[in-house]
Amino acid sequence: MSNCGTLGGELEQQVALTSTALSSIASAEESASARQRFSRAVLAFLGPYEAVRHFAERVVDSELFDVELVESLHSRLLPLERMADETLGAARQRGYFDDPDAAAPLLALEECNEQVKDCMVALESMLDPHLDDMMADALEKHQRGETVPLNSITK
Repeated sequence: MSNCGTLGGELEQQVALTSTALSSIASAEESASARQRFSRAVLAFLGPYEAVRHFAERVVDSELFDVELVESLHSRLLPLERMADETLGAARQRGYFDDPDAAAPLLALEECNEQVKDCMVALESMLDPHLDDMMADALEKHQRGETVPLNSITK
């Protein structure tokens, strides 16, 4: 699968850009100019994060399945997803969502992060083919009005 090597190289580059952007988000202190720097850092983070999301969507939508690629992609996306969650949490805590100038890039990051989470679920499903069957069974039971204990769908 020749596209895997290319995809992996592109992914490495985007992960490096994302990590660099995130480090400047983490160092933004509380001040008037911090909101501006924070917004610029979020935008810098968002670009590569969206690129990584796009790669993940390409893998999920691909007809070819490469376990090594899926595992690698999942392991690289997981810390980025956590970084985005932490960034969004810090922005909420600092009140940046209430600032119209800061809110726009944050809302874009939030949307991208939700899409990454969807990709993560799809990747996990690809790695565990029994997950789809368990989810379908749980959905059928729910539609029939049966009670489904949570531990029955997580085994």
